[in-house]
Order: sequence, then structure tokens, then C-alpha cells
Amino acid sequence: MRGSQRIKRGRDPVTLDQESRYPLFLCLLAALLFFPALGMRGFWAPVEPRYAEIARIMFAKGQWIIPTVNGDLYTDKPILYFWLVLLGSKLAGSVNEWTVRLPSALSALGLVLTTYALGRDLFNARIGFMAAIVLATSARVLWEARWVHTDMTFTFFFALSLYFFSRAMLRKGKPWEFLLAYGLAALATLTKGLIGIVLPGLIVLAYVALRREWRVISEWRIPSGILVFLLIAAPWFAWVSQATDGRWLREFIFTHHIQRYTSGLGHRQPFYYYILTFPADFLPWTTFLVPALWAYRSRFKLLRDPGALFLFLWFFVILFFFSLSDTKRDLYLLPLFPPAAIFVACYFANLMDKEISQDALYQSLGHLFFNLLWIGALSFPVVTWFYQREAIWISLPFAFVMAGGGLITAVGIWRRLPSTVFFSTALTIVLGILCVSVWILPFVDSYKSGKPFSLLIKKTVPLTQPLYIYADTMNDFNFYTEREIISVLSSPAEVEKAASGAKMAYVLIKERDLSRVDIGAEGKVLAESRLGDKKWYLVLVRR
Repeated sequence: MRGSQRIKRGRDPVTLDQESRYPLFLCLLAALLFFPALGMRGFWAPVEPRYAEIARIMFAKGQWIIPTVNGDLYTDKPILYFWLVLLGSKLAGSVNEWTVRLPSALSALGLVLTTYALGRDLFNARIGFMAAIVLATSARVLWEARWVHTDMTFTFFFALSLYFFSRAMLRKGKPWEFLLAYGLAALATLTKGLIGIVLPGLIVLAYVALRREWRVISEWRIPSGILVFLLIAAPWFAWVSQATDGRWLREFIFTHHIQRYTSGLGHRQPFYYYILTFPADFLPWTTFLVPALWAYRSRFKLLRDPGALFLFLWFFVILFFFSLSDTKRDLYLLPLFPPAAIFVACYFANLMDKEISQDALYQSLGHLFFNLLWIGALSFPVVTWFYQREAIWISLPFAFVMAGGGLITAVGIWRRLPSTVFFSTALTIVLGILCVSVWILPFVDSYKSGKPFSLLIKKTVPLTQPLYIYADTMNDFNFYTEREIISVLSSPAEVEKAASGAKMAYVLIKERDLSRVDIGAEGKVLAESRLGDKKWYLVLVRR
């Protein structure tokens, strides 16, 4: 994990005053990356509006135990993310785009600081600082920090748990930090499920097995740790199981753990799936990850170092665990980003200290990527002019930033200035994501969000009248129309039955299904809108 035995474990040749400012610099970096324009776009289907609607119903009812969506019990994820949304919404006065995304953004900030602390304690402050920058500016972290998923929050608690466990296990911290690690694992479990305790357990057991230090397990305070874990995690699981006669727990364990891991559940992918997706998710730093692996190819003896081995196992246990699962999604690998970021930071530290040469692979991959970046960025406004002319002014700042950053970084590689390469790469991403957040995503929102159409539906259909949806569920409509239940009609016969009861029915239906439904002689289309690749209609069915 280190590029050389000469990477010092103590302090860098920097002043204590500089080191003390690293967390502040990282907080400012995270503030620029994760928070601007966080609530400027509507929710994008399917996950964002689903989580928002769950939180909205809980907020409206004052319900903190049982999550539901469109009248059905929600058993996919535990409760902690929704609690965090509710806390923010209580302060803001409502559930909205900002409060629903805020836990992800705050968790990303926490993950950045955790990565810094991990790199600092296992190596030194400079490597921790650089690793935190790498993590903060990687593509998957940037996306998940601004998206409504439980995964960023889970990753924060998971990484912080392993951080404290490693400190105690490697004797860099106090023994009581084991208990803090168990408590954080409980919070990870309350966020995403049993992997909150299974994954950390597999990593630390693999570490002990490879080092053949089985006796150290007796130092882990397991009995008191189990007690801490259960005191934090067990009450809500017991409450929701009792309130739903055991249904929530049965579906959560069997469907969303056992079947999801063994049967795919709509996300079935081959074993090698993550080998193809991780490089894209770790951009732009994948460009340097490959030459780093090549540079360290003959230095596996460094894994004899406890900290390096721990990070190595952190990465590969997670990669192997999720590769074995039939269900695979890109974001599942988010927990292995901290060790990957530290690895790249170590590589750059060695380059800067001239302990590793800037070899042909580093030069060629760097020139290839960053020259393609600035050339592609310059062509972006041209493509926009031909295919989306109204967005031409939005594309220009982004193109200028990415082209300038790519060109400066390419020059830094050519002139063999690794510090310039590192910080210009990071700065390019910071300025680029600001352009994306403030201008590009709000523009794309007009094509992706169901908010405008939903507000038109809310205005058109009285709340006293039932609203139906045909052969689909779109929680955007629930959230923005403020309807707890929009009943699903699964066949033309059910549409006819719904209309016959009240002589008419308001139905949301996709374009492809409209021809299958008889809306009656007096029926009509009241509104229409394209959401992504689907066109939706609000129709009035009359009998």
C-alpha cells in the first residue's frame, strides 16, 4: 500500500499549523462539491421520489416506526436514512428536495474526513489529506453525495466503524474505541441492513486469519460490543416487527438479503461486472490507479505492514463479496473507495518525493486521458449546438473549465510535475461539478423530473376525486400531488370498473398503454408530458 519503506509514519516535513488546517480545507472542498444547488432539481425516478414519499408520509403522520409507500409496507431498507430526513425536515418545516438529499451530502462530508483520518493514522497527514481529495473528487462519490440513496450514509458509518476498529486493533487508539466501532456498525445496519455488521466482520476476520493472530480476538471486547450493537440496532427492528406482525422482518431478511444476494432481483450481472464498472466510477483517478498498480507490482512485501494489509483486505473483501452476489449495482462498491483513494495518494506522494519514477505507463495513460478530456470538452458546445441548441450557453462554462483543466494537467504530466498534475486534476473536477450542479443538472431536470407534470395534475384533479395509475407506479406523482395512495389499475377491465363506479375516473397512463384502454365517448386527454423516455397522459375516463 506504500510506495516505499521511506514513507514516514509520523509527521510530514510540514508544520503542525499546516496539518491542523487540513480538516478545514477538506470541509471547504466538500462544501463546494456536495452542497451547491442541492435542492434546485426535482426528484428523479425511481429511487429519489420513492424515498421522498416515504419521508413525506412519515412527516405528515408523525410516524417514526413504519415506512410505507403508496399504501404498501416498505421493506427494502431500514429506517435510519428516513429518520435523518425527518430531522432535517422538522428544522426546515417540510420534506423537500433539499432535506431529502441532505443526509447523503453530509455523509459524503463525513466520509471525506474519515478517509483523511484513516490515511493520517496509518501513514501521515499529507497522505490522508491527498486521499480525502481523491475520494471527494471521484465520480461515484460525487454522484451519490447528491443523490437520494442510503449507500453514502451507509458507507460513512461503515468506514468510520472500520476506522475506529483499526485504531484499536493496531494499537493506534484506545481499547474503548472497539465499542465505538460496534456502535457505528449498528448505525450502518440501521441504514442498509445486515451488511453493516457482516462486511466489517469479514474484513477483520480475514486480517486475523492472514496474520494468524487469532488470540487478538479476545481483545476485541466482543460481549460488550454485542451489547452496544443490540442496544442501538435492535429496538427499531423489534418495534417494526411487532407493529407489522413480523411481516417487515420476514420480507427484509428473506427478500432483500437472501434472495437479493442469490437470485439477482432485477440486477443480475456476471461475476466480472465490477471489473468493468469500477474504473468508470473512480474517474478521473483510475488514470493513475493503473500505473500505481504497475509501479507497486514487486512490492507486495509491504503487505507485511499491518496498516497496508488492513486496507488491502478492506478493498478486496468488499470486491469479492459483491462479485459473488447475483445482484450487482455500481454503487455497491462505494465502501471500498477509501482504501482505493489512499492507495492513489500514496502513489502521488512517492511521485512527489521522487521515490517512484514517472514511467512510460504513467506518462502515456495520463496524456491519453487528459488530452482526450480537453479535446472532448472543446467539442461539447459544438455537439450541443447541433442537438440541444437552447443549452449552448450552459455548455460553455463547463467546456471551458474541463478543457483548461485537462490541458494544464497534460502539460504537468509532460513537464513531470506530479504536484501540478494532482492538484490541477482535483481543481478541474471541483470547478466542473460546480458547473454541472448550478447549470447542467437543473437544465436536464426539465426532462427527468416529474415535478411540473405532477403539479399540473394536482391543479387539475380535485383532492376529493380518486386518481389512478395504469400498470405502473411513479412515486413522483404521490409526492408532488400530496396523495398517499394512487391506486394501480392493472388491466382495461379495472379501468372500466373504476370509471363505472363514479361515472368517471382520472387515470395516469403511458403512451404505449393508451391504445389498450377505452376512455369512453366522453373521455379525453387532460394533460401530457414526457418524462425521460416515456410519455405520460392524464386522461379522464367517462362512462
